[in-house]
Amino acid sequence: MGIKKSWWNNQSEIIEAAVKGFNPLKDIPRLIRKAYPEFNGVEIGFFVESDLAEMTSKGWIHMTKEHFDVEEFNKSDLPSRFGMTEKGGALKWRDNWLMIMGKDFRTALVAAQHQKHEEQYAKSVEGKKYVAPGDPRAAEMSQYAEASLESAKVQGTGTPERAPAKRGPGRPKKN
Repeated sequence: MGIKKSWWNNQSEIIEAAVKGFNPLKDIPRLIRKAYPEFNGVEIGFFVESDLAEMTSKGWIHMTKEHFDVEEFNKSDLPSRFGMTEKGGALKWRDNWLMIMGKDFRTALVAAQHQKHEEQYAKSVEGKKYVAPGDPRAAEMSQYAEASLESAKVQGTGTPERAPAKRGPGRPKKN
């Protein structure tokens, strides 16, 4: 992993960081993937101290110097504001720990979480009936009442009948 200071200093995101803004929590993982193609198969994220136990249990692991050459990154023009440090072998930026997880594992984990949520939701509404508490015919209505959820994807049918009027050139000039 031999990305040098000159590579980091030639990236437009780093050059323009002071002009157009630079979000290290979003942009550093993207730049790492760009610099090291072997990281295209992993998710990279930052997590605060309070989330570490949960994220570790979900399969995230700390990124270390062996994964990413933080010294060359810190030699670039970026570290005055966005320099990364090492604590206990793990990399971090301010209070955020840099962690990685395989994309295949993450996809399977998210799918399992969604499936479990769907099962819990189906179980929670199964056989439930609702009748308004003040309904004088509550006994009669309870036999017809049933909680069911129908879902459908709503998609537009094309362009709207009338497009919104074009706005003017902007804010009026000062006098």
